[in-house]
Amino acid sequence: MAIRPASRPFQITKPAATRALASATRQEIVDVLSSAGPCTVSKLADLLGRRPDALYFHLRSLERVGLVRQNAEPGAQSGAGVVYELPGSAVRLDYNAAPRSDLARVVRHALKLSIREFERECLADRPIGAGAGRVLWGGRVMGWVNDKELAQINSLIESLHAILRKGRPGSDRRAFSLGFLLAPSGFGERSRVSKKSRQNAQKKG
Repeated sequence: MAIRPASRPFQITKPAATRALASATRQEIVDVLSSAGPCTVSKLADLLGRRPDALYFHLRSLERVGLVRQNAEPGAQSGAGVVYELPGSAVRLDYNAAPRSDLARVVRHALKLSIREFERECLADRPIGAGAGRVLWGGRVMGWVNDKELAQINSLIESLHAILRKGRPGSDRRAFSLGFLLAPSGFGERSRVSKKSRQNAQKKG
């Protein structure tokens, strides 16, 4: 009996599951299963541009921590009908439950993937496009925001996630990834800390 694809995102709360994603290949597998849906190993390999035998080790690692599950369709032979899927419509890190050092490693690998993809496309000498058809963005922007604006930023990020996650492979579609970081920059805070340190030093003197 085939497993029905889960309709809700799966929250990653176990440290072992978080650590399993500190791998570019495993993140790519999870990305494809999230956006393309359940896949056989051969389909996964085709979408990732990798050899099937290069994926089994990573799939087993993801299975052990519950981030991937498999199901063999009735009548499958030699594993050809084994379908891999996520335990939810997507997997999401629980930032409050994940050990901070593991969380940092996972995000570092995610950004390495994005940088690699950006550099590959940037150096491919293909048209970048403009306006609504632009296919390449990179850079950094910083500013001071209030609580209402921060809520708006988070809402926009969630909307971008939703658009990308609902896309499926098709003749009229092209795979895109979005790498990003949102974090307090520390601007202003560092100067306040420095000023406080000087004042404390003066008091001691």
